[in-house]
Amino acid sequence: MAKALGLQLYRFSISWSRVFFEGTRNEKGIQYYHDLIKEIKDSGMKPLMTLYHFDHPQTYEDEFKGWQSEKMVPKFVEYATFVFNEYGKEVDLWVTLNEPNMYCTYFPSLFVTAGLYKQEDINIYNCMRNFVLAHAQSYRAFKEAGMAGQIGLTVLLMHATPNSTRPEDVYAAELFNQVHAGQVLAPIVVGDYPQVLKDELSDKITEFTVEEKQLIKGSTDFVGFNIYFSMVASWKDPNTWAPCLIGPMMGKFVEDLPMASINVAGGIDVENPMKTFDRIAPDSIRDAVLWAWNSYKKPIVITENGVGDSSNMGKKDQRRSVYHSAYMRTLLTTMKEFKVDVIAYCAWSLIDSYEWSAGFGRPFGLVHVDYEGKTLDRSLKDSSQFWIEIAEKRVVPLVEEPITTTPGPPASPTASTSFASSTPSTSSASSTPSTSSASSTPSTSSASSTSTFLLLPIGAVLIALKSFHCDVPY
Repeated sequence: MAKALGLQLYRFSISWSRVFFEGTRNEKGIQYYHDLIKEIKDSGMKPLMTLYHFDHPQTYEDEFKGWQSEKMVPKFVEYATFVFNEYGKEVDLWVTLNEPNMYCTYFPSLFVTAGLYKQEDINIYNCMRNFVLAHAQSYRAFKEAGMAGQIGLTVLLMHATPNSTRPEDVYAAELFNQVHAGQVLAPIVVGDYPQVLKDELSDKITEFTVEEKQLIKGSTDFVGFNIYFSMVASWKDPNTWAPCLIGPMMGKFVEDLPMASINVAGGIDVENPMKTFDRIAPDSIRDAVLWAWNSYKKPIVITENGVGDSSNMGKKDQRRSVYHSAYMRTLLTTMKEFKVDVIAYCAWSLIDSYEWSAGFGRPFGLVHVDYEGKTLDRSLKDSSQFWIEIAEKRVVPLVEEPITTTPGPPASPTASTSFASSTPSTSSASSTPSTSSASSTPSTSSASSTSTFLLLPIGAVLIALKSFHCDVPY
């Protein structure tokens, strides 16, 4: 199906327990991924391998509660080194860890609810610190092994913009961005936590040692982002404030920042919170990419961007084309206007898959899976023509469709820029789990709401943007 869609890159994650445990090889599992990589390349696509997408041996949970313990760091590095040695000659684009900032907040809270953890077992800041050290040591192992490819890390990026131009609101937005995403990104780029994080949460974090700072600084070739929607931040009096957004996805971060009121941009559809993931708001990718580029000046991979079908579109998913047209066009415009180096773009997801908090009720797939009829047959959706046209013409087509859901806030002025005539200087790709970039002036936007979510590690699809332009009049 990925080949039929004309996709150029296939993002997938490898299952740790399936291939290697404590020095022991699982030959059948190892061969499975050799076969998969060969099939991807034989189908004209480039493999993008993610080493870890929330999937580690149960033993490490039983013994020391996984990423809550620093004991997880050497375990992961041993596994990563094994994978590099096994597949390094076949793959040249790698992600070590997917969404540490999501994992450390989302999963532990669910483990408490399920009775697997006690509240005192959880420390989201130590958890994220362990992820940073595991990534950095794996990055060094990759380079020391002489691997020729590029390797990075992916975070969930729910970029917050200030509710007003008041300095207090601007500070609240930057504080959230640095605590939620910068807590992982700043260490691996500049070698330390963001100063604002140390100023506000010095009692929560464990500072890196001098040796650790040397290890983590510059330990990434690119930064990967999973982008779906934006946040809005405003400054509140800590003595009178009540949380606006509390939930497994990021509740603890909000609780620890009583001075910052955080909410989903466009508001929340209380009656249907799953609609957070089918709102068309392309400014979210523009703002997120610009914040990341201006902050770190590292090449970017959009590792996830997509629309969750909470309206039961099924195969008649023309709206998915509208979404990806809007997001991809906005991404291209942003790349051209600000000379942003975007390597790849990945659409979440290739096939309709199981979503942690929504089961099969919020399909993101470009390919339909027959769950209702129980045949599990795969078939292309109507939106497939959008991807096929991109592959054939090297143009992101303008796709418009009346949106009947409650409109969100007006698009910001920056969303109406004209398209540059020159092609972007960098290339980009599309992969299974990911989001898409939008057109500069989307016709309408749909309602937004908050809900918890998690994405299953299924294959991905890539689209190179190097020679792309937007098919729209100036």
